[in-house]
Amino acid sequence: MARIKDVALLAGVNRSTVSRIINGEGKFRADTKRKVEQAMAELNYRPSAIARSLATASSNMIGLLVTNYTGGFFGEMMDQVQSELDLHKKFLITAQGRHSADGEREAICRFHDLRCDGYVLNSRYLSDDELRELALEPTPFVLLDRFVEGLESRCITFDHSLAGHMAVSHLIKLGHREIGCISGPLSRTNSRQRYQGYINALKDAEMAIEPTLSFEGNYGRESGYLAAQKLYQDHPDMTALFSCNEDMIGGALQFFHEHNIEVPKQISLISFDSVDLCASFYPTVSAVHFPISDMARVAVEVLKNQIKKEIISVNRHFEPELRIRKGERVI
Repeated sequence: MARIKDVALLAGVNRSTVSRIINGEGKFRADTKRKVEQAMAELNYRPSAIARSLATASSNMIGLLVTNYTGGFFGEMMDQVQSELDLHKKFLITAQGRHSADGEREAICRFHDLRCDGYVLNSRYLSDDELRELALEPTPFVLLDRFVEGLESRCITFDHSLAGHMAVSHLIKLGHREIGCISGPLSRTNSRQRYQGYINALKDAEMAIEPTLSFEGNYGRESGYLAAQKLYQDHPDMTALFSCNEDMIGGALQFFHEHNIEVPKQISLISFDSVDLCASFYPTVSAVHFPISDMARVAVEVLKNQIKKEIISVNRHFEPELRIRKGERVI
């Protein structure tokens, strides 16, 4: 395995020159940099990340905490963070919180042990107080899709309640009055906010709140199937259904297809969607778009500047966009 002294010998420069060029330190003539890069390529030399972190006090590693690795939402988040970090020659370390505060604590401890330069945290279970305590530590972090009072500059947020209200108001404007809702787990703040948007839209239209028209799902496709089955059997007069994520509306659509219930002739559908999955369904389903890709990009930008101790002006709050397709009708 080639070492830094081998690169220096082949390039005809000293070891410190090779090290500084690798770490982007100082200014060098173009031909000197070219010789070093050619020598590295010829020897198939790869700098040691550990050695570089010890020398520069930077690991060039960023930790990303997610709830789990399943589903298009988390895949899109990880892909966008990775793409942004690639532009800055940073390495991504991911860890799952696995639906618990203990899991999230363990993941953050792992990032700390690996000497990550900063963290992007999609934390759903740590308390606000714990996150405020974490902010007292020297390692910077940003909160993706989470608001904590006192940490506003670290928060990249989305208006989930407005999105739920927007989706259901659209159905109401089309004439629907019997509107079902498949929520996410109501133990989660964002799930409660989406569900509250549904409730607020009904209240604003002076419509009755019928608890049995709601089904608490788990964001999985199967729970969407079971929700559609339960709601449609209990409320055959239901004309529209709002789902709080794209996987559950996919399960609901499967139920309706299997039971020859025509969409949108017999039932209109609308959903949350973060990865435009609703555009691939048949029929396509209208959705309020949750721009997780844009939010992840901004999270990396904010974190990068926190690491550099720079202050930037950037939009940290995102609002929904209603994307009209073919899954609903006027009645």
